[in-house]
Amino acid sequence: MNISQKSRGLSERSKDLIFAYTLLVPAILVFMIVIFFPIIKGIAASFCDYTIIHMKDGMKWNNFANYKTVLANGAFLKQLVNTLIFVVGTVGLEFVIGLGLALLLNSNIHGRSLLRSAFLIPWTVPSIVVAVLWSWMFQAQFGVFNYILDSLGLLSNPYMEWLQNPSTAMFTVIIACFWRQTPYMVVMLLSGLQAVRTDLLEAAEMDGANYWQRLKSIILPSIKPVIGTTLITSILSSFQQFTIIYNMTDGGPIDATTTLSIATYKQAFTSYDLGAGSALGVIWLVILGSIVTFYNVKSKRFDD
Repeated sequence: MNISQKSRGLSERSKDLIFAYTLLVPAILVFMIVIFFPIIKGIAASFCDYTIIHMKDGMKWNNFANYKTVLANGAFLKQLVNTLIFVVGTVGLEFVIGLGLALLLNSNIHGRSLLRSAFLIPWTVPSIVVAVLWSWMFQAQFGVFNYILDSLGLLSNPYMEWLQNPSTAMFTVIIACFWRQTPYMVVMLLSGLQAVRTDLLEAAEMDGANYWQRLKSIILPSIKPVIGTTLITSILSSFQQFTIIYNMTDGGPIDATTTLSIATYKQAFTSYDLGAGSALGVIWLVILGSIVTFYNVKSKRFDD
């Protein structure tokens, strides 16, 4: 190959690279406009005096005043605790029930294909519809939840106010979110279970290991990467849950279900303080970033 041929080859490669990068430009522009610039503006607004009423005056730098306002407010700790309770309750139920369903659907049962399709239905229902559906089910006078529990003799008050009671309101939103999000957990865990090596299971069975021993020593360790990825995704999704909580309880009663997502919205669009709302959003972003960083560090350690 002479020099002219090499030059021609490099030129063709350069053209291919330019064409490839050109195809990426629309995606990069969408990312910058939809994600990157709003995040940068939100971070900048968190350090400014920025309200809807005085929006025409622009953002005025006020250092850490918004963060002091948010953190000095005793409500922040309650909102953080509410968020953690919601996330742990929702993801915990999703994982336990989802793993059980995935193991069931991975076994040789009749109608397995039909059941797999049926369990996906809640995932296809819009969040607003889920909120309305479960609000009616937990309704005090006509809700099916009270009817069933009262029929079983499990309620002292047949008109239990689930959504208006501070001690039970969080339970209602956890159940609603768990119902909608569990299919995702089932699908992900089922895909991991189907990749488990059957020869290992057969060898363990021939050695006398029962089902629980095979589950503990072979199945769960084999799908550990899938479990980790699914859990971190579900945790992030639950941290960002807004629609179901807002439409079922609006963060009430007396802030019993006010999570960080609800608090950020109310601070920005109910109190009309975009600066303080942005500060709360940045704190929320730091928490989520810390969770992802911790997971990445731990997953690398496991790989070693």
